[in-house]
Amino acid sequence: KGGAHAYATPLVIEVEGQKQLISPGGNSVVAYDPSTGAEIWSCSYQGYSVVPRPVYGHGLVYVCTGYDVPTLLAIRPTGHGDVTRTHVAWKSNQSVPLNPSPILIDDELYTVSDQGVVSCLDARTGKLHWRKRVGGNHSASPVYADGKLYLVDEAGTTQVLAPGPKYRILSKNLLRGK
Repeated sequence: KGGAHAYATPLVIEVEGQKQLISPGGNSVVAYDPSTGAEIWSCSYQGYSVVPRPVYGHGLVYVCTGYDVPTLLAIRPTGHGDVTRTHVAWKSNQSVPLNPSPILIDDELYTVSDQGVVSCLDARTGKLHWRKRVGGNHSASPVYADGKLYLVDEAGTTQVLAPGPKYRILSKNLLRGK
């Protein structure tokens, strides 16, 4: 196993009037006070090489834990110190991405695994609405624009989905490269 490294872009959120910089690391996610650098809370996990950016909404921070034991954690960012045992609202270990970041649209959290499995979860509870294999290898994060969810695989195939608790594909297109 490699070192406990990470490549994720941190995220700044506001919780109860206080800003927090959420920084996923190789074996824990840490919230810092961005004005002082002081640690507010941390949540430990097994993992390394964390790439997906954290997402925040519905009072939860969503973090993917990286390689070996990829898990999606939903953490309440209201604690102090080590919140590993007290503030994880829910977790999922099915088709968790290693590279693409999750995306939150309204009440649903979407993930696309590196192997092309898209999941739609209730963002508050983690309950699975649907999971579909769309194919292709995925490194790019899903994008939401104009009321649609766009997924682009490594071969240039773009799939356009209608967001919501029922799976609905709107179109599939190939972007040819040179």
